[in-house]
Amino acid sequence: GSGSSSGSGGSGERLEFQEGPAGSGEFFLPDSIKLGLGDFIFYSVLVGRAAMYDLFTMFACYFAIVQGLIATLLLLGFYHKALPALPISIAMGVVTYVGSRIFLEPLVQQMTTHNLMF
Repeated sequence: GSGSSSGSGGSGERLEFQEGPAGSGEFFLPDSIKLGLGDFIFYSVLVGRAAMYDLFTMFACYFAIVQGLIATLLLLGFYHKALPALPISIAMGVVTYVGSRIFLEPLVQQMTTHNLMF
């Protein structure tokens, strides 16, 4: 062939993990989606708090956070610029948590009192 090869295959493009700013806890590939360690901490605190209350609330908050991440990824593809990962996910998770505690709990208690099932 023409030219030297680095042994990585035909494209010559190297993929390697790069560390983000000092102490940020981010590791990413070039031109990839990045999710920092702080994001995971906020998500886990919300889901952990919901788990202290009820298993249904925990799963509802978990799925709300995942839906918020999907919405963020869709907006990322639409706007083609960096977006924060927390606002949509945490807002959806908090609304689900509060809604579950304020509206769903009394409904379920009333239904169990009157022996009604879903």
